[in-house]
Formats: sequence, C-alpha cells, structure tokens
Amino acid sequence: MAFDNINTLLPPLLTHPDFEIASDEPLYNPDIHLSPTEPEFIVLLDGYRHVPKAPKLDKPVASNGESQIAYTGPFRLLSDEGYQVLRKILQRELLHQQSNDRWPGFVRNAGYRSKWIQDFNRCPRVLEHLSRMTGDVNLVPTAFQNSYSHINIGYATEKNIDSWHCDSVPYVVILLACDMSQTVGGELQLIEREPKEAFRLIEEYKGKVPKDLIRPIDYLGSNSCVFMQGSRLAHRVTNIKSCTEPRITVVNSYMSTNPFTTEFTRYDTFRKEVTADLEYAMHKTWRANAQMLDLAIGGHPWPTRDQIIDRLTMAINEMNVCREILLGTKSDHIGYYDEQKQEIGNYEMSSSANDKTIN
Repeated sequence: MAFDNINTLLPPLLTHPDFEIASDEPLYNPDIHLSPTEPEFIVLLDGYRHVPKAPKLDKPVASNGESQIAYTGPFRLLSDEGYQVLRKILQRELLHQQSNDRWPGFVRNAGYRSKWIQDFNRCPRVLEHLSRMTGDVNLVPTAFQNSYSHINIGYATEKNIDSWHCDSVPYVVILLACDMSQTVGGELQLIEREPKEAFRLIEEYKGKVPKDLIRPIDYLGSNSCVFMQGSRLAHRVTNIKSCTEPRITVVNSYMSTNPFTTEFTRYDTFRKEVTADLEYAMHKTWRANAQMLDLAIGGHPWPTRDQIIDRLTMAINEMNVCREILLGTKSDHIGYYDEQKQEIGNYEMSSSANDKTIN
C-alpha cells in the first residue's frame, strides 16, 4: 500500500482530562520556525556503515518493514526563532518535572499542553525531511501524544542521566535544548550491535561496557539534533560531572506509515499515563484498519476469500494483543539496565496528572 498522503494517517489529536492548551505561545509557523539542514553522514544498520546519504529505495530494506537507518550525524530542524519559542515553552513545561528510578528528571504531556508542540511533532515538512533521511520509510508521529516532545533533564550527579535501554517507539529525534559548552559528561552513547547482543555485552560487563565497544554521539551545540532508530539500538546518557546549567533534550517520536512492520511501539513504558490506554488502543486500531485497507486500495489483484480471511486474522490479532496488554494478561515491557541491581529491570511510573509542581 502506498501511504503517500501523510496528513490522512496522522493519529487523532486527543484532549487530556486534566490539562489544557496554554494560550501564551505563538502559532507554529514552519516558514518562521524551521530551518532544516542535512546531516553530514548517515549510519546504516547493515554493518553500521557510514555513508553520506541513505540509499533511496522503493521499499524498506529490512524484511520486517523497518528502515535501513541506524542513526545520523547532527543536523538542525528549528530556526533560531523556532528554538527560542521552544525554550520559552520548556520554561513553562519544567514546572511539570518528574523523576523515577531510571530518569533523574523528565516531563511528559507537553503534547497536551502546547499547540506549538503538537504542530511541531505533526509538521508535514519535518516528517518529509526525516523520511528522506531514512531513504526507505515514510514517517508519522507516534500515537502516544503524551510523549510528544518528551523532555529529559540531567543534573550533575554520579548517576547516569539515562540507563542502557532501547526505545519504546521506533524512531526518535533528539534535540539538544541547552548550552553544554561548559558541561563535563552527559554524553549520548550507543552500542553498534543488534539489541540482544548489545544487552548481552551490557550484562557481561555489568553495565561498564569497554570504550572500544561504545560509539559516542556528538551534537553541533544547542538546537542541534540527531535522528536514530532507537528501538534497534541500545543507548544511554552518561552522568554529568559538572555543568553550568541542566542538560535538557527534547525527544520527538515517530513510527512508519507501513502497518505491516514489526511492532516496536510499546505500551508498558507509558502505562501509568492516564491517556496511555486510549492512545495505545488508537495505535493498534490504526494498524488493524490499515492492514485491511491495503487489500482494497493497495493496488493488488482482487483478493480471494482466503486472502481476506488471512488479513482479517492479522487485524484481529492486532486487536487481541491490544486487549490482552490492557487487561494485563500480556506485557510488552522491555525494561532497561538497572546499574544498581546490575540486571535488566522495569520501572514504576507515577501518573503525570499527579506530578509535583516545582515552584
């Protein structure tokens, strides 16, 4: 099925039961707020080869429908003016800061409080720019609106800002929203291995993976980004030894428009958010619906009854998985490496609706 009109595929915007859209911010304008650049290199999953640009393919190179891309070099999405707007929104959003066993500081649900954030995450120009980087996949924002422009905050501490993990969404853009010129530490690192092998190494070395197995990821300074298939790469952010301001990153999450891809969107990570059940149900319903639509408008020969039944079975399986996960009879959690316990652990999330306001 050719999913060319991304506007028809965007997840619906939902209204949060506890939060309202802020009125003190400008309208998002891509002509003013965007100034996208290209990364100097792309790294492919196949052999982790560095290439100037991802090969343009008619279909995903991976048999599971996911992209050939592993990660990119640094680039920019926002203009200077767009970055200033984002920084002002962050000042307001930091009042909703939380923490847990994995993250020393984070903010969710900006996508329910900011129209600018909604439009930035759903912007067709951004989606097209990132899709071109992959060379083989068209992207739309995640259905988890609570994770639109997820904010991570790091302070000077002995604990890593984020532990070794793979993402619960297929693709992410990580935007550096602070000045790290005087920061020691806080480095984004990844392991160029298939996730199962990467976590075997992490457990073997009890989290202290040798430097020759780690790839550090550099930014171009504040307002620069990296793009990665975070569900396919184990990565972490190291502790900060000293800094003049907190390390702040903004993470936008995306998924392929192809409903037949292996499922890398995970409910468990977001399960304590009051919106997560409906967001996940909408996501699985979209996959099931798109799988059926492919038979009708995908350019195939007229399907046989058996083909229709097979596709119905596929769609029903999507809904059954959703139902079982929401019931709690099945889990899709992937956890993270708990450095204190030196094992793969899960973490408990408090609902952001009950977050503590920081004055």
